[in-house]
Amino acid sequence: MKLIIHLIVFATGAGVGIWWGANHPSQAQNVAAQEQQEVAKIQAAASQEKIDLINRFMGRKTTDQDAADLKQMLSDEKQKLQNATAKIGN
Repeated sequence: MKLIIHLIVFATGAGVGIWWGANHPSQAQNVAAQEQQEVAKIQAAASQEKIDLINRFMGRKTTDQDAADLKQMLSDEKQKLQNATAKIGN
């Protein structure tokens, strides 16, 4: 019984969301843009945290291979951060 109620509520919510998006495209587009900007902010924060963590590990004594791996990871995260920042700016 509980499952049936959950399915009905889910189907109703999905149907209303689809109807609203179809009948209010400009508002739906604004909501989607806001969601994308929030995701980009979260990605930027996560990338910055990873960069900080990698920098802390690079300060410790590491082997040459570990240092090369950390530098590659740092470069990748900086690129992700730039991409996320560019999305936020748009």
